[in-house]
Amino acid sequence: MRKKYFLYFLFAIAWCKSILAQDRDIDYVQRYALLAVKEMEIYKIPASITLAQGILETGGGQSKLANQANNHFGIKCKTEWTGETITHDDDALGECFRKYASVEESYRDHSKFLAERPYYKNLFKLNLTDYKAWAHGLKKAGYATNPRYAYILINKIEKLHLHQFDLISNQDVYDQLVKLYGPVSRKIVDPSYEEILPKNPVKVAEIQPQKEEKEANKNFTVEESATPSNPVDRILEHPNHLDYIVVEAGETVKKIADLFNISQKNLMLYNELKSPKDLKTGQFLFFNHKKNWGKEQYHTVKPGETMYLIAQKHAMRVSKLYYKNRMEKGQEPQPGDILYLRGRKPKQ
Repeated sequence: MRKKYFLYFLFAIAWCKSILAQDRDIDYVQRYALLAVKEMEIYKIPASITLAQGILETGGGQSKLANQANNHFGIKCKTEWTGETITHDDDALGECFRKYASVEESYRDHSKFLAERPYYKNLFKLNLTDYKAWAHGLKKAGYATNPRYAYILINKIEKLHLHQFDLISNQDVYDQLVKLYGPVSRKIVDPSYEEILPKNPVKVAEIQPQKEEKEANKNFTVEESATPSNPVDRILEHPNHLDYIVVEAGETVKKIADLFNISQKNLMLYNELKSPKDLKTGQFLFFNHKKNWGKEQYHTVKPGETMYLIAQKHAMRVSKLYYKNRMEKGQEPQPGDILYLRGRKPKQ
């Protein structure tokens, strides 16, 4: 019996890791699909291949090379490189890797790396939508030493449906992302995106005031609510790298689920809602699984805050907030308490 429970425990750990990895991969695609498609349009390298390589090389954007050097493809210095460098342990200790000023530079260097080297020239004879042939071609040309490299790329492409990006132009990337993975902020997909607002805000029709109030209010005008007419434009990016909205008065789980084309079941799962009635006006509501940690180190409890609302504020799981602070489930903090969001609270 003990062995059986241990196996269940191992399975649960593996399942949780798989979910977290999937979330990281989707986050990566949402951030860099537009860049990959733009590079495809110029250099004729399938966007699916570029994205799959980026995900694989960076661990979904989590690697040291990605975070410290904007290097998303593990490209080493080689003799012709004259830019900045960073050392990293790979096939050998302290190897030299290229360091870029931006992710865009890394993607462009990756495109040129493939397009300008003779041992990759046969790749460009392949059909742009034949991602399987490209994956095997990269392995054959010596891009990676892992004997299963091609199959790993293909699995990643098919699991995330990345081949869909080989069939579209850069103008269609945002719509494709929403179709594949659900709502996402346009600013995440395209950091240069700027919403066009009307020059002269529309005024709300004045409600007839009492006669004695008219004089005091004659120079007072009320601007129309800033709530965007397009629901997707309500989506914000949390510092913990998740998309969310702020629940407005009168909204229900069903209404939000229908508005953003997401199932009620997933919406409640992502936000740890036991019942639709638990939804609170003004709370954060996320469109994907929350993290196991907060972006900040600590949180000072304010009057009226609960463990659930604090967890929502920091885009982290409630159970992890309890665990990090050595609190029993159902226990609530007092105003002024300091809660740990990243490390675990020391034992008293």
